[in-house]
Parts: sequence; structure tokens; C-alpha cells
Amino acid sequence: MKTSITPIGTPVGIDVHKRRCKVVEFRRGEIKVRKPMGNTREEWLELLTELPPDAEIGLEVSTAGYFAMSVLEGAGWRERAHWVHTAGIDSNRRQKNDRLDAERLARKLAAHHVDPLPEAWFPPPAIRALRLRARQRCWLALLRTQAKNHVQSLLEMHGLQIPGSDPFGAAGRRWLAEQTLPPPLAESIPQTLRLLALLEEEIHTSERYLQAADKQFPELVLIRTIPGLGPILAPVIWSEIGTIERFPSAKALANGTGLVASFYDSGEVKTTGPITHQGSRWLRWALVTAANVAIQGRNPFARRYHRLRRSKKANVAKAAIAHSLARCVYGVLKHGCPYREDRWGRKVGALEPETRAGARSTKTALG
Repeated sequence: MKTSITPIGTPVGIDVHKRRCKVVEFRRGEIKVRKPMGNTREEWLELLTELPPDAEIGLEVSTAGYFAMSVLEGAGWRERAHWVHTAGIDSNRRQKNDRLDAERLARKLAAHHVDPLPEAWFPPPAIRALRLRARQRCWLALLRTQAKNHVQSLLEMHGLQIPGSDPFGAAGRRWLAEQTLPPPLAESIPQTLRLLALLEEEIHTSERYLQAADKQFPELVLIRTIPGLGPILAPVIWSEIGTIERFPSAKALANGTGLVASFYDSGEVKTTGPITHQGSRWLRWALVTAANVAIQGRNPFARRYHRLRRSKKANVAKAAIAHSLARCVYGVLKHGCPYREDRWGRKVGALEPETRAGARSTKTALG
């Protein structure tokens, strides 16, 4: 995110949609509405040649805006582009169309040096590629789970239940092949099993890509030293964080995960509520999944979970463990050294002299 408070010469607000974009310039206090343009690489590059040299562009966070930001980055406009969260901007407006949205964005951008816009972080290309591959693997795993549930649902509808602890293992498949199924089921089950085989193959391909990312991102090796974080969840977490310098403290990273309690404090009324759920849902999911794994072992996270369960519900306790994992992730990335159980639970601060020397040697070995 930009920290400069220099006034912007020519703010340009662009309301980006899947096919069309509305462009508004705010120059010398006057609004200039440009003709609509298509959301294509060629038309974006043509627009950049027509804008004045002191222009800066404001876009709203969206899927179409993601494409536009990648084009601006490739054209060398990354430092002059603002990817803005617009949910809190003029939220009470009663009039809305594409021109007004672009105009409001341009006016807000003109006052950026006085009232900074709520900008989102647009990751660099390498992080974007890792994030896409990590999310793709998770999406494939979700499809696999849905396919397995579909098979079991079809069998239950006909009073059949696959024996054994693994219905889709070798024994379960043999049992299924021996059954005489009614015609509709005899067609649906083999179709879904073929889909499962395809998904398994694609999941293995995605996992090979993620495992090969260690050479490019040595941070993954550090994250995997934390209990519960393995070769799948580590890339998800690191790609969502992107760079630890974005967060000034472990508390800031925990807030960014949405795993902190909401609260209301006004006058004599003070209440706390559920977690905020703000921030990346993929990062939050990965940490909660890691917490489910960590509490099965013998480590400080499991011990704390069982202490919390004396007075808290299971989901509340798991959210607390996920919050602790986020703080540990910050610690290992901040200091560049593996997870240490004897430091778990301590405030992240200066390491002991011998640990600091070890951290430097670890960075050298990983880099």
C-alpha cells in the first residue's frame, strides 16, 4: 500500500466491469467523462497512452479489476494504480450508475493525500501464481469430497451402505463391484467413480506444483515446521500473506485473518461477539484446518485446546488455536527461523543472541 501523501495531479476513476469500463478524469476541479471502453488489454494500453503524465488510476476491488491491475502492472503503472475497497465509500448514496461510481472514485482519489483510500494489496506475479495453484488444489479437493458424498447419498437412497472405514478404498470398491444395482444407480455410480479417478489425478498434479515451490519460496520450509502445517496448507498460508512486511506485528496478522473476537464498546455498553470473519477466507480456512490437525498431536497447541475445552465450545477453542497458529506463523517469518516449542506462547520479540545467529545461518541455508 502507498504511504506517500503527495497530492495526485490528475486522478482517474474507472468503474470496471466484465466487458465495459467507465472512465472519469478529475482535472483542475472539473470532471471529464471519457467514452466507455472495453475491458481488454488493447484498450487499456491505448487509454494509458492518452492519459496525462501526472495521472493516477483508481479501481475497485473485483475480478474484472484484478485483470485490469495485472495489465497496469505489466505496463509499468503499478505505482500509479490504486486498488480500492469501495464498500465503505459513499455507502449511503441513493443514486448509482457507472458514471457516478467512477466520478466518486476520482473525487476520492483527488483527496487521497488528506484522506487515504482503503487500498487492497495486489500481490506480485510470483505470489499470484502460487496463490492460484494453492487455491486450485483446495477447489479440486472440495470437488472430490462432493463426489464421494454424492456416491454415499445415492447408495443410502437404495438402502446400501459400504462396509469398512474407507468406503472408497480397495475393499469398498470390491464390495461395490459385487452388488447388483438398479439401472439408474448402475449408471450413476460408475460415472461418479470415473470422475473421482480424474480428480485424484489432477490433485496429485497440483500437489507436485506446490511441492516444487520450495525452491522459489524458502518461507514454506519455515512455515511447515509449525505443528499442523504441511505441504498443502503452507503454500495456501504463505500465498495469502504474500510478504510479512505488510504486517507490523503478530496482532496485525491475526486481525487480518478474521480470527479475532468482534466487540462493541460505546458508553456503558461493552460486549464481545464471535470472530470478525474479515480478511482472506482462504487464510482463515487454512489456519482452522491446521488447528484441527495440531490438536491431535502432543504439542502446546493440543494442550491449550484441551484446557480451553473445559469452559469453551469446540469451535471456539479451535478458533483460538488457529489464532495462535497465525501468531506463530508471524514469528517464524519475522525472525527467519523454524518453530521452537520452548518459545511458543511468548511475546514475539528479540531473540536470544545464539538464536539470532542461528536464524541468520538458517536464512543463508534456505536462500
